[in-house]
Amino acid sequence: MNVTLILYESKYGTGKVVANTICPILGPAKSFDINDAPQDVKYYSNVVLVFSLYGHNSSEKILEYIKDNNIGFSKKRVALVCIGLNKQDGISEIIKIKTLINKEDVFTEFIKGETLINKLTYDEKDKIKYFCSKVGIPFNDLGKFDDSKVLDLAKNLREYFNTPQFIPPVNVTKKEIETFLINKNTCTLATGYGEFVRATPLEYEYYDGNIYIITEGGLKFIGLSKNKKVSLCIYENYVSMNNLCGLQISGEVEILQPWCEEYLDVLRSKDLKVENISKLPFDMNIIKIVPNKYEFLYSKFKNLGFDSKQIYIPEK
Repeated sequence: MNVTLILYESKYGTGKVVANTICPILGPAKSFDINDAPQDVKYYSNVVLVFSLYGHNSSEKILEYIKDNNIGFSKKRVALVCIGLNKQDGISEIIKIKTLINKEDVFTEFIKGETLINKLTYDEKDKIKYFCSKVGIPFNDLGKFDDSKVLDLAKNLREYFNTPQFIPPVNVTKKEIETFLINKNTCTLATGYGEFVRATPLEYEYYDGNIYIITEGGLKFIGLSKNKKVSLCIYENYVSMNNLCGLQISGEVEILQPWCEEYLDVLRSKDLKVENISKLPFDMNIIKIVPNKYEFLYSKFKNLGFDSKQIYIPEK
């Protein structure tokens, strides 16, 4: 199992917020304050180190933890997340940690932090006041923490950690996905925009590399009218961890114009008579989904010597 360890060093709480926000998104994962960090990390495939800039004391406890516990990172995927006001200082600190763990292939991210005057000690206030007077800026709160950047970080980290290491030939992945799609006929379509979200169970048709849904209409069209990006999933009933099969598809939507050639082709592929559809007392809509990413969790891949989860990006 691909499990993630998150260790954070947080003096004023921002590092803790970052760590605890990304933890459930990266799951299975566990987050620890560096003061409570486990000495044994053998159960974790991935390690995320979250730290803030505090001048010469930046990442001090994380560096001590790595040295004291002789942590080996050679076979783990590692991410370094720095929070601060000055990105260049953050890059310097990241280089210091990369040198210590002797690992170049590391995911790195700098997140803009903030300094709130009312959280500082008297000594820290004096230092900030001196800095502000030196560079000619007002002595008040500095920076602004944007939690949306943390969500972007979590998304990118999850993609990084879940990138397969043992990958079958592309034609094998494509064939298994298409076989699964052809042998199924029901999906859950997720649509939405703003605060509106909708997940709808629907019958689908996989045809010529695209997914088509014939529907009378419904609330899903609220999302489709404002947001052409959708997600859908198709899956087997859960039996055991040794028999997993689920497909998530990201794509973009087009609502076919009634009676265009493609619209008619889809009806014919479902053995629906055009004359019967045209006599209905309501419009019959056809949603076309053009997939741009498949994420396939399939136990058979593991039996073949590959990672059980594979990603397939279709050619444009």
